[in-house]
Amino acid sequence: MISACVVPTVKHGVGGVMVWGSSAGDTVRDLFRIQGKLNQHGYHSILQRYAIPSGLCLVGLSFVFNRTMTQHTSRLCKGYFAKKESDGVLHQTTWPPQSPNFNPIEMVWDELDRRVKEK
Repeated sequence: MISACVVPTVKHGVGGVMVWGSSAGDTVRDLFRIQGKLNQHGYHSILQRYAIPSGLCLVGLSFVFNRTMTQHTSRLCKGYFAKKESDGVLHQTTWPPQSPNFNPIEMVWDELDRRVKEK
């Protein structure tokens, strides 16, 4: 982790829209809107219905998940990740939260912020 590549931020506010999506290179898959708060059962459902199938279509048999959120570390999802990894479907790794290197939405927000400040 290179400190020059990480921007400290403070999360605050209420409201907004939470979505799940996936991309690889110049290809994207469907965007799924998450209603309400995301808990372990909701995240497990996203893994089964969207994440695994999207990853297989985008990259093939091995792809990476960010496992730093509470939902990722629940016993339910840890077990699911472990099973899929032992089946050779995915490879797990961790990385710093909000790292612009692995979080493309941070780059999008940064670009929007720059454009708004230019006006």
